[in-house]
Amino acid sequence: MFFNNVIRFLALFALLIFSAQVVHAQHYAITGVQTGISQSGARPARRNILDMQNDVPTWSLYIQALTAFQNMDENDQLSYFQIAGIHGRPYIPWNGVSGVPGSGWGGYCTHGSVLFLTWHRPYLALYEQLLASHVQAIAQAYNSTTYQAAANNFRIPYWDWASTPAMPDVVSQQYVQITTPSGVKTVANPLYQYKFHTFPLNPAYFPASDGPLAMDQFTIRGLTDDVNLALASGSLMARTYYTLTKDTTFDTFCTTATGGSSLEDVHNSIHGNIGGGNGHMSYLSYAAFDPSFWLHHANVDRIFALWQSIFPHQYLAPMMEGPGTFALPPGTLDTQSTPLEPFSSNGHGKYYTSASSWKTSTFGYTYPEIQDWNQTPAQLKQNVSAIINRMYHPQGTFSKRGAPYVAQTKEWSVALNVSKYDLQGERFIVRVFLGQAPKKPEDWPFSSGCVGSFSVFPPPHQGNGPYPTIIAYSEIALTKGLKENGVDPTNVEAVEKWLENNLKWGVQKFDLTVVPNEQVPSLQLVVQDENVTQPRHITELPTYGEPTLHPGVTQGK
Repeated sequence: MFFNNVIRFLALFALLIFSAQVVHAQHYAITGVQTGISQSGARPARRNILDMQNDVPTWSLYIQALTAFQNMDENDQLSYFQIAGIHGRPYIPWNGVSGVPGSGWGGYCTHGSVLFLTWHRPYLALYEQLLASHVQAIAQAYNSTTYQAAANNFRIPYWDWASTPAMPDVVSQQYVQITTPSGVKTVANPLYQYKFHTFPLNPAYFPASDGPLAMDQFTIRGLTDDVNLALASGSLMARTYYTLTKDTTFDTFCTTATGGSSLEDVHNSIHGNIGGGNGHMSYLSYAAFDPSFWLHHANVDRIFALWQSIFPHQYLAPMMEGPGTFALPPGTLDTQSTPLEPFSSNGHGKYYTSASSWKTSTFGYTYPEIQDWNQTPAQLKQNVSAIINRMYHPQGTFSKRGAPYVAQTKEWSVALNVSKYDLQGERFIVRVFLGQAPKKPEDWPFSSGCVGSFSVFPPPHQGNGPYPTIIAYSEIALTKGLKENGVDPTNVEAVEKWLENNLKWGVQKFDLTVVPNEQVPSLQLVVQDENVTQPRHITELPTYGEPTLHPGVTQGK
């Protein structure tokens, strides 16, 4: 009892100290980076990290700026620690936005919500804005027009895990070579990890009840080889293409809170792959401290921007908030005008909304595939559709010259839904197999028979009340696996019979411990097929018909 009272006192004291320190910086205005924009409206692009590495001035500025950012006093509201801490821990106010009573969890970030994509857009813009300010300061030391131009055009890099499903090598290197104002040097790599300045970590912010991460001075990840094997086994290119082309409404595309596939679902898998059982990226409360978080989320935002280009007239449809966040009460009706706190657009307490953060141009950036300043929406849609087909079509349909055109195909998938809190707040993964799962649980993720996985991240539960029922959805494609097993997807009766005998699934915790299916009572799987109209030209995308359900395949299993 005494120890608990001490912890409560420390938490209150730390909160008071923090509040006093940040008064000067409340309502920090987030504008993005506005340098380097031409009179035509052309905006500098966020670049693939594999490309940026080859640009010595930009890369050198980036590495030095990220190092300077991470080295800022953690009590400064504009430090790396505080910006990363907006997402989850340490669950303290930022930018003058206080917490609301009754929230399901203590971070500001919105997951399992239609605000997922639009909330992270100004969050990335804030990170980019602060990092660019360091870039500008460092560039002045070079006294070089080349480095100043690089600084003006600087935007954060992304890691395209859909086309390159492996961690960029540089992220796993402790040291990196750059050109500094005083010459070429080998320096500590800020992409490798973040080192918390205060250690042991403040128990008022990082309580021991959080487990091992509350005891780590550095951010940690899974072993690089294990991470890359998991990424390579995750069908990320096919899932990205599936989500970009099949989801024609924003809510379905955005979040696991709606039925079907979603970008959030793909995004969750990458978090789990990088963090593994005990790494920072596997925990919502700690993920943003890992420098790879920002590379990952820049690509999530990029895929969102690609989708916006091909569905320019789709917008957020109102949906009820689940457990809530630090700033959003549970049960809030999320709309286009819901404030995306704590991100202020004007420095006076006016917050971005999904409507006001909808365009990347608001924040002064674009992506290499999107040049929206010199094209009509129709032209942009065609051009981006062609890029999506070239980059992500899993069968490379348009690269095979002379192949006969097939107007319509039948695709099969299994739809899943489950309550996030079925394991009393523990994270878990549902894996779907065609055939028996391997005997060794550690082989499940990499099995050739595993056709897909569904990673479930319940937000850390606040308070002593019962766990809420928050349903998450996913969809896993079966067509490729059927063909590989000699089953004709157009023969409905044959597919049903084969799947009745061969469709299996199992549940694992993030440490790969197997959980009996009966301990996940809410889990439901339903097989479905859809007729798909295939595009005739590379500037077109497939269109999906209404699904036909086959509940008998999974009934009683």
